[in-house]
Amino acid sequence: MLITGVAEGAGVGRDLGLDGVVDHFTLSGDEAGWLRNKTGATRLGFAVQLKFLTWHGQFPKMRLELPPDAVEHVAKQVGVAASELGFYDFTSRVAKRHRSELRDLTGWHECSKTDLVKLVSHLVDVIWHNERREEQVRAEPLRQMRVDLIEPPTAAQIATIIRSALHQSDDRAVAEVAARLAREEDCPRRLDALVFTDPTGDSEQDDDTESVDGDGADEDEDVESVLSDIKSHPGNVSLNSLLDEISKLKQVRAVSIPAKAFTGIGVQVINAWRARASAAAPSRLRRFSLGVRHVLLVALLFERQREITDTLVELLNSTVRRINARAEGKVTEAFVAGFTKVRGKSGLLGKIAAVSLGAPDGSVRSVVFREAGGEKTLKDLVAEMKARNAEFARSKREVFKSSCSNDYRSGLMKLLGVLGFRSSNDQHEPVMDALKLIERDKDSSTAYLLVGETIPLEGVVSSPSCSCWSTTPFGS
Repeated sequence: MLITGVAEGAGVGRDLGLDGVVDHFTLSGDEAGWLRNKTGATRLGFAVQLKFLTWHGQFPKMRLELPPDAVEHVAKQVGVAASELGFYDFTSRVAKRHRSELRDLTGWHECSKTDLVKLVSHLVDVIWHNERREEQVRAEPLRQMRVDLIEPPTAAQIATIIRSALHQSDDRAVAEVAARLAREEDCPRRLDALVFTDPTGDSEQDDDTESVDGDGADEDEDVESVLSDIKSHPGNVSLNSLLDEISKLKQVRAVSIPAKAFTGIGVQVINAWRARASAAAPSRLRRFSLGVRHVLLVALLFERQREITDTLVELLNSTVRRINARAEGKVTEAFVAGFTKVRGKSGLLGKIAAVSLGAPDGSVRSVVFREAGGEKTLKDLVAEMKARNAEFARSKREVFKSSCSNDYRSGLMKLLGVLGFRSSNDQHEPVMDALKLIERDKDSSTAYLLVGETIPLEGVVSSPSCSCWSTTPFGS
């Protein structure tokens, strides 16, 4: 949330420039009339205090806060030399009397206890749903003071306003979300099951009574383990890490977080709640009030559900890339083992063409083999060409299918079972059809698809050889 307003404190005065002094330090007709009974330094001091108040929302505490060009501009209007301001003491009894007079004339007033309460209430209304950072909300109370013609209190009082508003804002947001959760029949019970061994029992009992005997301690460790699993992040890409993340996602979804639990609540607020829940053990969460505990847990699950889903998508991509790399490595190794790479292929082929044209009636063995350096060179050349073209791709696909059919197939099928795929792009429609086909038959015991089944290949598999798909086992 972006909140703009005047800065706290005036600081050392700097020239404003022509536009600035004209806009902020030009006296109106009524303001000029307020100076009739004043002369000299008193007249100039009264005038600059007035214009500084209307510009900055507060009175200057010393001469150095006043922009020099602004003083010159006011001095010309009141008919007093700017140097006369040096004889005006901003801490004197006269200056204080001038400030009291200006408050009566302008409507500005010092901040009272009632004003402080109103400012806190206003700030809560502005920030409760989407902001918890002090530096981001500091300008708002100052802006509101200017609207209400309130002179800013001390820096310590402003800090107190902000801290009180942030605290009340969090209470208000927690109460709002907790009320939404309470309207759900089973969600609160499932949330408590994450931190209590008996979520239907006394939720407010302390830790010492929860694990008096050994069995209670074991149950508490089980609760700790479930919540720790949900909080944990995945390890390296592997089938086990894939299955672990699928299990986590199922555990989170089992709580059935209401879709509109955080409607209108900002990311900053949700992240703050999630951080508190992540840092707290179940024993700590049990000490929170019912509403706070439920809100913190839901924030944790809400964020982890999105993170785990993103992780699973990345694991899916990484797994496919890993299978592809392994398949390519195996096939490359097999092909390289079968031949020696031929150097200078272009020159060699040119020589073979030349001698063939020169002796068109000669035998291959006596003409071509001799020019190529022997039969083995040509065999290596043929093997290398095959490795670079269709046979290499076909062999790679066979190894890829083998990997999918064995270790990774069950994991990938489970992954497709927990992820939902959607696309609004017609170009990806064949992929969506292929996923629907896999999802439909992922638990089928049939090794082959039925004859006549429409298999989406175009736009899904690059350059497929259709003849090899008619007998391809399903799921390969």
